Amino acid sequence: MPVGAEPVLLISIDGLHPDYVIDADRHGLDTPTLRAFVKRGAYATGVIGVVPTVTYPSHTTMVTGVPSAAHGIASNTPFDPLQTNREGWYWYAEDIAVPTLWDVVKSAGGISAAVNWPVTVGEQSIDLLIPEMWWAQNGEDLKLIRALSRPAGFLKEIEGRLGPFVDGYTDTLESDRVRTRFALDVLDRHALDFMAVHLIALDGSQHRDGPFVGSAFATLEALDGMIGELIAAARSNDPSTVVAIVSDHGFIATHTAVNLRERFVAAGLIELDDTQREGGSPRVRDWQAQAWPGAGAAAIVLRDRTDEALRARVAQLLDELQAEPGNGIARVLRGTALASTESFPGADFLVEFAPGFYFGSALQGELLTRAASRGTHGYLPERPEMHAAFFIEGEGIASARKLGVVRMVEIAPTLAEILGVELPSSSAPALPVQAPRRN
Repeated sequence: MPVGAEPVLLISIDGLHPDYVIDADRHGLDTPTLRAFVKRGAYATGVIGVVPTVTYPSHTTMVTGVPSAAHGIASNTPFDPLQTNREGWYWYAEDIAVPTLWDVVKSAGGISAAVNWPVTVGEQSIDLLIPEMWWAQNGEDLKLIRALSRPAGFLKEIEGRLGPFVDGYTDTLESDRVRTRFALDVLDRHALDFMAVHLIALDGSQHRDGPFVGSAFATLEALDGMIGELIAAARSNDPSTVVAIVSDHGFIATHTAVNLRERFVAAGLIELDDTQREGGSPRVRDWQAQAWPGAGAAAIVLRDRTDEALRARVAQLLDELQAEPGNGIARVLRGTALASTESFPGADFLVEFAPGFYFGSALQGELLTRAASRGTHGYLPERPEMHAAFFIEGEGIASARKLGVVRMVEIAPTLAEILGVELPSSSAPALPVQAPRRN
């Protein structure tokens, strides 16, 4: 690595709104590790993320410095109009269209590691990798993760010391404790220039119960202890390690699913088959316009983008739905307004739902489905509730530096500057966290 570069430990607390840390006193939170970042480091009062404000596009922006349309991870899941992808996600690093921090660290001769970071399957620039991936959800996913970890036999070797890793996508505190133990083992045994760890229990808690409630507070307090252990291990390796705490989005409490596809079926824009998929839902036989979900938002893709009559039909349908406030549609973006979001390539409309409403997957039944109180994200990132988090502390970082509201695309260039490398595809500036190079 370049002379003067500092090692970086990047920890993502999925679903962490900055108010959990900045207003910890108001919420009565016992989180000494996170509280210390406000006093000893630089921090954003909010991070305006990318569209949609969901996990996979956001985490990819944090390691590339470009919006979702540029890096290619357009949502959590690829566009799947016939629903044949079996709920596959953007797991694979080959889908990222621009250089990542892993790539430029590797090119500079550095060593990197990642535990449970999104969109890392097959990432050859990560020297020590336990990727985030699931598929079967039936007890077989751990075999898949073992096979995809690198170098060959790496995960199995750690399991010989610690026991089994997490089997599949499990968003509980117990699973994050396992991920933390494995990350600690990596930090204890390897000198690293860059390591990224993705913890997901807070996201799971808020999806189940909503944000800023007792279960979310208890979850974050437990995560605070794990983060303290990770920081101690990293600085035992190298006391000059800079630690960044980030998140991908905030949360909004929800109550109603909006089944847009039901109206598309009724309008003849989606045709259903007589057969059913596993689980009993109908199959899609054909489509003229289809939704690309993003939780609190959904893009609408036209099969034939040159068909102006089709575009007009879809526009009229969406306008009619939006005109009734009870349908839960906050806005419909198109044209230059849609282009300005730098998201969902190939889409012609972007529907943002009103707070409390979210995309429902049903193809038949009612437009609106009431649900138990819970939480979600995906709404446009300018909403304060959707703001993500950025806290950074360590060698050369200014103390108690309030950065104000920043943009997510600025995080990767900031980390690159600390690491002494450059991201060629990002034009975003580094944030003024004052991390001078050592002589």
